[in-house]
Amino acid sequence: MLTVRDRKTNEAQALRASTQVGSLLAGFVVVCVVVAAVNLRPALTSTATMVAEIQTSLGLSGVWIGVLTTMPVLCFGAFGPLAPFLSAKLGLERAIAVLLMGLAAGLALRALPMSLALFTGTLVAGAAIGMAGVLLPVVIRRRFPTRLGPMTGLYTMILSVGGASAAGLTPILEQAWRSWTLALASWSALAFAGSIMWATLASVETPSAGTARLPRFSLLMRDRLAWSVTAFMGLQAGLAFIVLGWLPTLLRDRGLDVLDAGVVTSLSILSQTGTALLVPSLATRRVSPRLLILVVLFATCTGFLGLIYAPLTTRLMWALVLGLGQGGLFGLALLFVSLRSPTPEVTAMLSGMSQSFGYLGASLCPFAVSVLRSSNDPFLGPAIMVVSITVGCIWSGLRAAAPAYVLPHLREG
Repeated sequence: MLTVRDRKTNEAQALRASTQVGSLLAGFVVVCVVVAAVNLRPALTSTATMVAEIQTSLGLSGVWIGVLTTMPVLCFGAFGPLAPFLSAKLGLERAIAVLLMGLAAGLALRALPMSLALFTGTLVAGAAIGMAGVLLPVVIRRRFPTRLGPMTGLYTMILSVGGASAAGLTPILEQAWRSWTLALASWSALAFAGSIMWATLASVETPSAGTARLPRFSLLMRDRLAWSVTAFMGLQAGLAFIVLGWLPTLLRDRGLDVLDAGVVTSLSILSQTGTALLVPSLATRRVSPRLLILVVLFATCTGFLGLIYAPLTTRLMWALVLGLGQGGLFGLALLFVSLRSPTPEVTAMLSGMSQSFGYLGASLCPFAVSVLRSSNDPFLGPAIMVVSITVGCIWSGLRAAAPAYVLPHLREG
């Protein structure tokens, strides 16, 4: 018969074992989030590096190349709202596993040297990324409610690393294999590995999203704070798409060669990783999110203007400033989705709303720059566009940073 001391000893051992298992599971969740985040940008950046090879090989016109590069962004907006319902149907972890498998299939289709396979694969990959991008902030909100800042920062940093890695490695793979199709399709292996990891996570425990009933989307559409978060997400994405789509061209207009313009753009993208990790953590601690909004937007705007107007000898400094600003911007946009949501279910809906409407609106920004750039001064139009978006971003960002909740009546007790 067990004594009182024996029972207490057994209880203590069971508690330690449970704590160790919980720590291991939490660590595995972090690894799963990291691997998923790495997969959310290569489908875009790898294609951008192979545009010339794709156009020459398949004989595509400039219009079809434009469709190819715009399609993923449009998919983000079109398919993002479906993510909460897929999560409610399958469970959060299982839904992400399915989406990563779909991403792997879409990328694998690019191995076929046919236009139909390329466009179909891009459509499937874009849809999968759009929905996975909506659900991963929900995982962070649900699994790490006391560490939203650090986890959001890690997530956004890995997104930047994944995009930069694909941009740098895809041309190397193409040269090694002498095949742009295999270079693009090779990223499917990473997505497949991610799907196996998330399927394993879903199998080792009860899915965390045997979701409570989702709030009606119509309620969210009437919430002013939800629209502020959405506007901030879309406007900062518009700034990002302008830089990704037009910065190399604008630098070449200033007289840089293609290699130098690419180096400057790559430096800007890589420098985003530092503030993507740091700024969300600061925003959840002692630094005012409103102050951070002003700082990162000032850096973004002045960095862009410096690159198109300041002496070219200072271009690397301005590229660094631009990247540091944009990394912090994206981190704050994702963080506000979690901070302003009273429950994980609202997080899922707000993530879908902000990324769908936000990315659809942001996709118009590069087109607007192309129209404005056609004047006698190719720099004035883009400069006015960036300054205007910055002003709108300040307005919406300060409102999104207010310490309040979307649909506050659903706040967890």
